[in-house]
Amino acid sequence: MSFGQSWRTYLRAFKLSYEHIGKVMLTNLIWFAVGFAPMLAFSYLPFLQTDVFFILAIVIGLVTMGGATGAVHYRMNRVMMGEDTSLRDLWEGFKRYWLRGTILMALAILGLLLLIFNMWFSQNYPTTLFMILSGLWVWGIIFWLALHQFAFPFLINQDIGVLKTLKRAALIVLDNPLPTLVLLVLSALVVVLSVVFAAPLLIFVASFLGIVQNSFYHEMMAKYEAEEQDNSVDVEGEDKE
Repeated sequence: MSFGQSWRTYLRAFKLSYEHIGKVMLTNLIWFAVGFAPMLAFSYLPFLQTDVFFILAIVIGLVTMGGATGAVHYRMNRVMMGEDTSLRDLWEGFKRYWLRGTILMALAILGLLLLIFNMWFSQNYPTTLFMILSGLWVWGIIFWLALHQFAFPFLINQDIGVLKTLKRAALIVLDNPLPTLVLLVLSALVVVLSVVFAAPLLIFVASFLGIVQNSFYHEMMAKYEAEEQDNSVDVEGEDKE
C-alpha cells in the first residue's frame, strides 16, 4: 500500500464511522463502561478505596478491557464488512475473545513497560554500548506499538491463538512499513486527542479504531490473497504445459 492508498483507507473508515455513528457511539459507551468498570468502582466508591481492591481492580480491569476490546473489534469488523449486527454481537465477541484479549492486553502493557525501562536504564548509564541500545529500544517501542495495531484484527478475523496473532501481526508490520506507520501515527493522534478532550474517549475512540484497524487489515490481506491467486494460476499453467 502506498501513502495515498493508506490515506484513502483511513478516510473510508472515517466515513463509515460517520454513517454508522449510532452504533459507533453506543458500542464505545459499552466498551468504556465494561472496560473501565473496576477502576471506576475504585475511584468513586469510598468503601472500595483500599490497597487490596486497587490491585484487584487492575487485575480484573485487564480482563474487562481485553474482553471489551475484543468485543468492539468483533462488532466493528462486522460493520465494516457490511454485515447485520446488533448489541448481542458485543456479548458474543466478549465470550469468544475475553481470555485471548486479556493476554494480548497484558502482553502489550508489560512489553511496553519493559521497553521503556530498558530505554531509561540505557540512558542513565551512558556507556557506548548502552547509548547504542537506547536507540534500539526506541525502535523497539515503535515496532511494539505498530504490531498491536493489528493484534485484535488478526485475532477476530482468523480466530487464532495469541502467539500466532503476535507472529502474524509482526510479519505484516515488517512487510508493510509505510501503511503501518501511517496507521500508527493517525491512531496515536486520535488517542491523544481523545484523552485531552475526554469526550471522544467515552463515545468514539475504541469503536473508531476498531473500524480503522480492521480496514487496514483487510486492505493489506487483499494483497496477499491476490498474490496467492496469481501463484495458483501460474502453477496451473505450468502443469498444463
